[in-house]
Amino acid sequence: MGSVIGSAMKENMKEQVEVQAAMQRNMMERQMKLQMMIRDRQVAMQVARAREMFTWYSSFAGVVTLGVAAGFSRSKNPAVLAPLVPIYFVTGYQWDMCYNGKMNRIRAEAERILEKEGALIAIPGGAPTIRTVDEAIRKS
Repeated sequence: MGSVIGSAMKENMKEQVEVQAAMQRNMMERQMKLQMMIRDRQVAMQVARAREMFTWYSSFAGVVTLGVAAGFSRSKNPAVLAPLVPIYFVTGYQWDMCYNGKMNRIRAEAERILEKEGALIAIPGGAPTIRTVDEAIRKS
């Protein structure tokens, strides 16, 4: 009779361990999905902010262009047009970032760095472990 109970308990414990492992896997998958959803929202906010800044900056560039054009028409001096060069470089960069796929090029470069140049992103002193965290807690 004891072996029947012991066998049933072992079977029950085995099932319990499998259920706990499945629950942990499920919880981890949900946490990972949640983190990705949060990340996606943060990136969307950054892109939206960049687009908003581009709208303001391009309006500023337009006003400066009108002012510089008026100054050039009065003086006929081409040096008056010089401030337009950096303004339009920055405006072009922001347009590329917001609407022309610069984020895709940045992502591709980041993937290349992860794949081929992992040493560039290594954490100084290595990744923290439970042991190193426990030691730091004991020291403080």
